[in-house]
Parts: sequence; structure tokens; C-alpha cells
Amino acid sequence: MNYYEVIPFTNLDYYTYSTELKLEVGQRVMINLRNKMIPALIYKKVEKIPEFKVKEIEFIIDELPLITFKHIKIIEEISKNFAISLGEASKLFFPPISSDMYKLKVVPISPLAPFQKPIFLNEFYKNFKSKSVANKKIRELSKNGIVKLELHIKRTKEKKESFFKLNKSIEEIMKIKISNTAMSVVNYLNMKDIINEKELYELGILKHGTTVLKTLMKKNIICEVNESQIYQYKKIILSDEQQKVVNEINALNDKPHLLYGVTGSGKTEVFFEIAKPLLENGKKILITIPEISLTPQLVNRIKNRFAEYNVSLYHSSLTSSEKLKTWYDSINGKTDIIVGTRSALFIPVKELGMIIMDEEHDTSYYQSEGTIYDGVEAAFIRSKIENIKLVLASATPRVKDYYRAINNEFYMEKIEKRIFSKMPEVEIINMKEEEKISWIFSKKVIKEIKKTLEKDKKIIIFTPTRGYANYIMCPDCGYIFKCSECDVSLTFHKNDMKLKCHYCGKEEKVPSVCPNCGNVNLQSRGYGTERVVNELMKLFPSEVILRVDRTVIRSYEELKKTFNYMKEPGKKIIVGTKMITKGLDIEDLHLVVVLDSDRYSNFPDYSAYESTGALILQVGGRSGRKERGKVLIQTFKPEEELYKAAKNHDYTMILNHEIKERKEFRYPPFSDMIIIMVYEEDKKNCEKISREIFNEVKEITREIMGPVDPIISRIKNKYRKQIILRGNINIESLRNVLKNFRNIKVYVNPPSTLL
Repeated sequence: MNYYEVIPFTNLDYYTYSTELKLEVGQRVMINLRNKMIPALIYKKVEKIPEFKVKEIEFIIDELPLITFKHIKIIEEISKNFAISLGEASKLFFPPISSDMYKLKVVPISPLAPFQKPIFLNEFYKNFKSKSVANKKIRELSKNGIVKLELHIKRTKEKKESFFKLNKSIEEIMKIKISNTAMSVVNYLNMKDIINEKELYELGILKHGTTVLKTLMKKNIICEVNESQIYQYKKIILSDEQQKVVNEINALNDKPHLLYGVTGSGKTEVFFEIAKPLLENGKKILITIPEISLTPQLVNRIKNRFAEYNVSLYHSSLTSSEKLKTWYDSINGKTDIIVGTRSALFIPVKELGMIIMDEEHDTSYYQSEGTIYDGVEAAFIRSKIENIKLVLASATPRVKDYYRAINNEFYMEKIEKRIFSKMPEVEIINMKEEEKISWIFSKKVIKEIKKTLEKDKKIIIFTPTRGYANYIMCPDCGYIFKCSECDVSLTFHKNDMKLKCHYCGKEEKVPSVCPNCGNVNLQSRGYGTERVVNELMKLFPSEVILRVDRTVIRSYEELKKTFNYMKEPGKKIIVGTKMITKGLDIEDLHLVVVLDSDRYSNFPDYSAYESTGALILQVGGRSGRKERGKVLIQTFKPEEELYKAAKNHDYTMILNHEIKERKEFRYPPFSDMIIIMVYEEDKKNCEKISREIFNEVKEITREIMGPVDPIISRIKNKYRKQIILRGNINIESLRNVLKNFRNIKVYVNPPSTLL
């Protein structure tokens, strides 16, 4: 009998199980844990026979290991660094085994088998009183070479992307009789030159199942185009700054690199040049981005640059089969470049040569739900253990990574000039003195919008929140309408005439009277994207005004469609939240307006100055990519140093300010900060448990605060208390203390205390 420590894919570490088979570290198995069938990972071989009773492994999932000893080491380090179990860390490396794509089959391999065709495990279970009896029978049949277990993966056919172009002139086509729908396709093609068939369905020009394209091809009006004809790379000559950065990154391999380049400085072209020699030597490249909205434009650029290589996507909006295909292609070496969001960092890619993290400053890289971890730190751990080159890139890098760079833990390469234009002109508008059109817009902003539209250029207007108003209140008694399940005010959405909670999703109709005093004259306060759009429609009734936020864009397909529309030439006013601040490259975008800029800087948060500075410089950086643009920032505090930095495009000034402040007050990176959040449905129980935890962990560090109410004390009907620890904290010791407590979350060095 062989004994192994196995890691169950749950919130646990490891247990000892036995099997007569010889297994290897990294194989997945199924185990019976507390009367539940759970997938697990072979962790270590146990040489001594245990002195306690040991259960048998139920059966094997993988014939061979899919991860290596180095990946096991990464799992251990992630568990240690982020105070999570080995089980939670292991799950990150695999697609969910509970997915419908995974089904275990019992396969007959001998005429003695009780059935002649493979059957799924669940079907096999139906013939027995219990799963334990059935599993015992499987082990017996398997041991005698009568059946074997096989992981059935539903394979999907790769959908071939079809591209078309016009084969005749418009004048010739007008002489041919075609349907109105066919003419819509022709008109769209005439604007775009070459189109992907998917675009026609996404934009509603065609419906699935139609024969319009076949008819147009039959009449020789359109023809299909090979993908190689679409993605034709036009050689770009790098600037001296870019070339210097490429040379340094290629030459230096012993530490990670921080690529600190202003917006529009051509960081993506640097990525391509440093990836090229690795790809030519058979290595694979992983490029991560913080948001799925950035994938379409990046993938197109990669395909243009590396048409001969296989490019795959990995993010949450893909179907299970699409994600599964990328995962297996990656571990089998069938894909060369993987573009993905945070979860892609853990794919055990075969022959991985480099990880590039674009927009590395973005807080989306910090996973704050489910298994909590810092994606940038996880990439750092992986690069060290697997000896992979790591490049972190941003125009506004994290304070932590910049501090590492100036202390020689990272290499730092700077690009301080834009490629095609100068940095945009930034004007700070003092809202205390400036003449206003409304309480949202200054007269100067409206004047600049008008001038930009007259030039047939685009405008982005950034506002921090969505909805029409931040809340509705009664002016007589001061009553504010709040969510019944969360301790937050409900946001007013005028178009739907509903109050919505942006934390739990609860909705209710807009009330006609105050429930407290009966007043019918209720008032809305604050503003979001919906109200901004309404105001602009009054001022510019004949212009195209586009709203971009998570209320109106709910799927990846809608997002792609919207972003494609935004990029089409011609004047547009685009109103949006943080979705429009990240990596957007629109050639004819001339003006960026930042509304309510004081909202973020006034948050009671240790990182408010850094995050506000990064946000303003990032959204402003969308302006003037081909010719010099303009940025207008409305504020009631123009004297703040933050706006001086924004005006001069000097993010280093913000970083140095933050380093000084954090050193004085012992915030990361000068001290660890760990937040323990307790969740309970009963308020008294929440207080009791948080007090117990406080008493247990106070021995780990002298710097401890709490238990206190977080800024939102109740979410989804659960009361919350938080305990904040600071200092040089032994995270392993902390996790050992916290193992006995349920309904808690542990955040190690989170980017914000406003959790």
C-alpha cells in the first residue's frame, strides 16, 4: 500500500490517503472527505506507514501530473504569503473540476466488465445503494483490470473566424438586385473595408441562420479574405527611448523589470520586441491585463505583429469550453501567447518564458472575493520559483513596486516621451470661482466640448459613479433611502425609475412619499453618468452621446460592440466611469473632462492620494494620442499638490509624496497591513467573534486596531467587523490562529482599506 498527503480542493490543507497504485506529485485524484466526493492534488509521498486509520483514494483523475514540483512550491508560497489554505491555492492552478466540461467515465477494458460501453460515473452510481459501495466496486474492478476511470472532456470544434471584403464597386452593386439586409451588409463593408462575420451578428446587421452572406458571395459581390491578409505587420521603428528599454530588458534577467512609461509612449511595442526573441526560441509568453475590455484591441495588435504564432484568450467572459481549451492548449504547449486577466497568472503554461503585466497598478489585480490574493505579488512569486522573466508596466506604477525599483529590488526602465504627440495640455478648473452652466459643468468645460465637436473630434467625460443621483432624501426630516440588506444609500436610476443597491443588486421602485414624515417633495442628491448624459443631451441635442458603465454594459459582447463603436471615426461624447480610464487608444480623442475629482481624494483611505493621482493621469492620458489633446479637471481644491502633479504629468511627484507619508505612518511598503473581516448575520455574534479573534491575534503584533465597523458595516444582510494588524507579521502564525474561525476573510496588504 502507498500513502500520500493529498490537498483537497477546498478550504483545507492536506490529509493522508492510501492507494495500491503508485502516483506522482501533481496528479489529481478523487477522495471521500466527510462523506463528500472531492477532487484533490497529490502533494507528497509518505514514507512511514501512518499510525492512524487512513481512507483509500477513490480513483485517479489524471493519468500523468499536469503540474510540476515548481508549481507545488508556488502553491506553498502563495498559501504562506496570502494566509490561504493549500487547497484554495491549488484550485487556482486548475479549471473548476465541477464544471460540466468535466465528467468521469467508467470505461470497460475487459469482456468481464458488467457493461460493454463507457458510462458516466453518475450513471454507474445509480446501480448501488450508496456512493461508497459503488466506489468500492470501481476500485475492485479497476484493480483486476476490468474497468478504468477516464476524465471525459467535452471537445468543441474550433470556430473558424470568417472575414469578408467587397468584390465590386458600389456603382456596380447598385445595378444588382439584393435585399435590404444584404444592402446593410454592403454599406457596412464599404465603411470598414474588411469585416469579421461576428461583427455583423454583434451589431444586429445579420441574424444567425441567415443566408445573406452566401447569396452575396454567390453573386460575387463579396469574397472571403484569408486571416493572413488581415493581420499584416507594418514594421515600426522604435524611438531611442524604446530601443534602450528593449535592450536593457533583454540583457538583464536576474530581477523583475518595472517599465515606467507615460501614457502613449509605446509600451505595447516594447512588449512585442522583448517577446520576439523568446518566441523564436520556443518559449511562451503570458500577457495579463486588468480588465476584459482591453482584450480585443490588444489581441488584434498581437495578431498583426505575430501572425505566425497561436494566440489564446483566458478570462471570465469566455465559455467553460473556451477557457478549458486555452488551459489544455497552454499546458500542452499548443499556444504561444496567452492574453488574460488575473486568473491567467496561474495557468501552468509549458515552456513559459515571460510574464508581462500591463497596467500593473490597477486594483483589479487584487482578488478581493473568494480566494483573496494579490496578482502582482503572485506573479513575482511565480517568476522567482520558475525563473521566468517578469515585466510590470504602467504609466502610474504602484508605490510598492516603485519603491522596490529605487531600492534595486527591481530594474526600472523609463519612457518619458510620447511617440506621436506631446503630452496633453492639462487645465485645472477652480469650481469655487469658475462661472457655471449648471452645478455639474463649468462654462469653460461646455465651451471646450463645443470647440472639440466643431473639429469633428471625440470627448471623454469621466465621472466616478453611475446612475442618475447618489441618493434620494427627504429635505424636511433628512431621511435617506437605504438598502434594507446593506448599510448604504440606494442609487437613483431615473431611466428605470428605480433605486438600486450597487453592492447586493437589490432594486425597488422610487417612493412617492417619505416613510418617516410623509413629505411628497423628495430630492435627489449628487450625480452619476446617467445625470451627466441627461444634462449633455439638453446642451447638445443633435450630438451622439454614449454612456459607458456597468449598468448599460452587462456582457463582454456588449463591451466589445461599444468599444468598437467608440473607435469609429467621427465626433462623439463618451460619458463613463473607470471602465473608460484603462488602456483605451482612440486616435481622434481630443478632449478629456474629469468631473467631481475631489470625490476619490477625500476618501478616508491610506491609498487615496495614490489612487486618485493614478486615476486622473490615466484618464487624462487617453487624450491626444496622434496630435496634442487637452484635459480639463474640475475641482474645489485646485491648490492641492495632486493637481500640480497632474498638470505637469509628474506621477513621480505623487509616488515620492506617498513614500514619505507611508514611511512616517508605517503603511505598506514600510509595514505589513492585514485586515481581518468578520461576517455574521447576527450583530451580537459578529461583535463576539471579532472580539475573540482580537484576543487571539494580539500576541502576533503590537500594532492592532479593532474590532471596528468598516465604512460599510453591513452587506447582503451580514454585519461586518474588521481588525487591522500592522507590523512585521508572521502570516503563517496568523493563519494557524485563524483556522478555527469561520465566516472571516483575510486581506494581506490590500490596495485599499475600504473593503
